[in-house]
Amino acid sequence: MNRIPKRLKQEPLIEAIWQVQFEPTGDMQIGDLLPGMLYTALRNDHPQLQLHRLPAADIPPQIAQIDPNLRHVAKYRMEETGLPFLFQVGDRTVTLNCRKPYVGWDAFKAKTVALIDILDQSGLIPVPQRHSLRYIDLLELEPAPNLSALQLSIGLGTLDTQSKPLQIRLELRAENCMHIVQIATPTEAALPEGIRIGSVIDIETLPVPEATSWQGIRNQLDQLHTSSKQLFFEQILTTEAIERLEPEY
Repeated sequence: MNRIPKRLKQEPLIEAIWQVQFEPTGDMQIGDLLPGMLYTALRNDHPQLQLHRLPAADIPPQIAQIDPNLRHVAKYRMEETGLPFLFQVGDRTVTLNCRKPYVGWDAFKAKTVALIDILDQSGLIPVPQRHSLRYIDLLELEPAPNLSALQLSIGLGTLDTQSKPLQIRLELRAENCMHIVQIATPTEAALPEGIRIGSVIDIETLPVPEATSWQGIRNQLDQLHTSSKQLFFEQILTTEAIERLEPEY
């Protein structure tokens, strides 16, 4: 097993996301009740927090419930200017997003646990159903769609598939986890410094089995982080790519 870096000086990570999904109790529209409660609680640490109503808030709940593409969309977003954290709430989902620059796992986990504590104490979501940790990286080591930085080999008959535009989705089982890996190249990303073009590596990691309590979710966070990090450094990036990203051990 290769050594796994603690961090990369040339960090390709553009967003980290923790998400929890649930089913509302009875006829409660949690997406309308929870934002105010979250906003009040989060302002203790984020005094300049702003609450934004999103277009999905105007979709009738009867339509959102039957359309699988709308069931987990966010209705409200909360963010504070100058900070990378962003909170989103829907009728069946809550997310914590950390945009570039990434604050590191310890700080991101602490913020996630604080959010979980608020959700737990609200009493609005007695039984969480699914949670995941997602990392989205933009690789620019080679001009896209060159994927030579990845341990990936794809062929189609006798056709040349190297350095061709590509989109793939894989579901990979690991010990106590399921990884959903999506790779797309070339891809445009809107970053603070402007539009960048590269290859996106999107890894969503879910626990197996799923936790059915808030304490169970708290206990699984480190497991998800470790498994995702191992996959990225041991199975996705090449050794040469890791060195070019200037690892610190």
